[in-house]
Amino acid sequence: MTLQEQELAAAFARLTGEAAREPLDTQSLLTALVGGAVGLFGADGALAQYATGSSPVRTEGTSGDLRALVREAVVWSEGPGHDVRTTGCALIDVDVTTRPAHVRWPRWTSRAQALGIGRVTALPLLAKDGPSGALVLVGAPGSHLDEHALNLARSYSEAAAHVLSLQREVSESRVLAGQLEHALSSRVVVEQAKGIVSARYGIPMQEAFDRLRKYARSHQYKVADVARRITENPNELPF
Repeated sequence: MTLQEQELAAAFARLTGEAAREPLDTQSLLTALVGGAVGLFGADGALAQYATGSSPVRTEGTSGDLRALVREAVVWSEGPGHDVRTTGCALIDVDVTTRPAHVRWPRWTSRAQALGIGRVTALPLLAKDGPSGALVLVGAPGSHLDEHALNLARSYSEAAAHVLSLQREVSESRVLAGQLEHALSSRVVVEQAKGIVSARYGIPMQEAFDRLRKYARSHQYKVADVARRITENPNELPF
């Protein structure tokens, strides 16, 4: 294993560590992602865009200027990061000083050139349901990624996408678990309230629930809220 490959393995470990950090923090993971990319591949800077579903696009860069650039790129819907994030297709060693690049990304290329950026390589961050982001390596005019570095960069972006997906799955599973717990808790409270109403009025459980539901609807309350009120004050039924 070469020194660069060893550094790549260490970068993978850092990404995994960030993904497992509590509380879960996607932004810190993106910070580790762009920082590792610069150190590994000799780029002058790196930036990232990442979004899932209808959530806002998260951005990161290795300097204040690059962070501003990537935020503006999202607003403008321009630049290599935007195109790769939305299409899932990589852009390799693009000269952004050319007229075609300026026509394609007029505002982005003007700002990028003002920052001394001449070439970019943008790699997709792919999730199971499609492209979710992009890692963009930027360099001065005349700079290039050699084939070996490009292959490593591809591996790095694929690993980062996998780690981001895992973090997203963990976060979503926690939300779902919380929703299920809340639903179960509400169901238990409703059953307790049905029992209280049934015992108080000497009626079947179904009729007790019907009274509970009718009262909730007529007062525009949630059934669970009325049930909780009854269980907390069983001697003061609202109906």
